[in-house]
Amino acid sequence: MLHIAIIEDEDKAADTLCSYLRRFESDTGESVKITRFADARPLLNAGTGYDLVFMDIELPGMSGMEAARRLRTKDRQAKLIFVTNMAQYAVEGYQVDALDFMVKPVTYADFSFKMKRALSAIEMSRTQWLVIQQSTGLTRISSGELLYVEVQGHTLTYHLERQEHVKARGTLSDAEQSLRQCHFLRCNNCYLVNPEKIRWVRGYLVNVGGDELQISHPRRKQFLKELCEWYTKRGA
Repeated sequence: MLHIAIIEDEDKAADTLCSYLRRFESDTGESVKITRFADARPLLNAGTGYDLVFMDIELPGMSGMEAARRLRTKDRQAKLIFVTNMAQYAVEGYQVDALDFMVKPVTYADFSFKMKRALSAIEMSRTQWLVIQQSTGLTRISSGELLYVEVQGHTLTYHLERQEHVKARGTLSDAEQSLRQCHFLRCNNCYLVNPEKIRWVRGYLVNVGGDELQISHPRRKQFLKELCEWYTKRGA
């Protein structure tokens, strides 16, 4: 189920978004839970937990842009779509990692297109838990803390953000299959990298969480293509 917040002071505009969400739910079979706020303060007090936030820019008391900035100090994962009468203000949305914006009056065609894009971004950012079987027992790790997987011979090394390593027997294809829904990318035959943790790509090097890894010549074109597709679907 998707948890969606609508921050909109105009009842008619809020009702339109709610009706569109119910129509989208019926069209796609996607289950949604909707919470509507007339201003941003209750949302900020409620904290995190929403998959998607529709934010009006012109709100009483606190603007939607300022509310978005404060929301990002608490929650970097929630997808944010601005709804506005003035498209020029939506450009500022990139400062708060907004996924998109819609101009009032919103049509269902535009809404449906943006929702499908949001669903792809939400799916790609959801954390997956992995259970790694080791000789000493089982270790549970989150895909969100995993920088990259390295293979040497028949040993897989899972490199984590907390500067720890988890080792297990297996092949890179095994790891790739288990991480399929997280869209990890191969930069060569030795590494499977988390696109969320990529800081930069320069020539035949990719920086993943501070570690510089080699991109092989045969893999470079496909790697960059898949990385661009991932950024596009994520809405970065």
